[in-house]
Amino acid sequence: MLFAIKIFDVPDSGPLRDIHREAHLDYLRGFDAQTLFAGPFLTQDLKTELGSHRMIEFDNLAAAEQHVADEPYITGGVQNGYTIHEWLPDTANSWRDCPRAEGNVQFMIEAMLAPDVTAVPEGMGLGREAFLRNCAANIITSGWLLDQGEAAVGTLMILDVPDLAAAEAIWNAEPLRAAGLYSEINFYGWRFGRVLDRFK
Repeated sequence: MLFAIKIFDVPDSGPLRDIHREAHLDYLRGFDAQTLFAGPFLTQDLKTELGSHRMIEFDNLAAAEQHVADEPYITGGVQNGYTIHEWLPDTANSWRDCPRAEGNVQFMIEAMLAPDVTAVPEGMGLGREAFLRNCAANIITSGWLLDQGEAAVGTLMILDVPDLAAAEAIWNAEPLRAAGLYSEINFYGWRFGRVLDRFK
């Protein structure tokens, strides 16, 4: 079972981050085989880290929650608070084989469906499939955020693009976004975690 896990940084925790960074990296290395993606999410100017995000496989929700509880950044006070959703990717990529161009930057868009949207309107799913095909060279990963009943509650996408304007242009063309079906959109910078960055 795949999960999208978002963990929030404690404000002004930079000095603690330096202390616990190696333990954090060692911890992530232990989950390498089951990790699709992992890295920090940032402000849109890519200058300030806001927390960690990972797509990762566990047997169940309890195991995913234990993974967060044992995270050195959590136990060390660097991070506090998290969200976990089941993750249903509609791209087959992992960090090992995803589209990526050297010199590009990454952005993560987390969009939650409006509460009254209980299903994707007829025909719009095909529009989303076409959108994903057309933008495949820039989509690191994309998929559905699910609740514990496995109903879609949102989408998440990570893009590899030259700049913020390019990311915004792609996102503005996303069919559900264009139709106004999202009630909350979080648009972040994102970066491959050090353990998973093949360009470093």
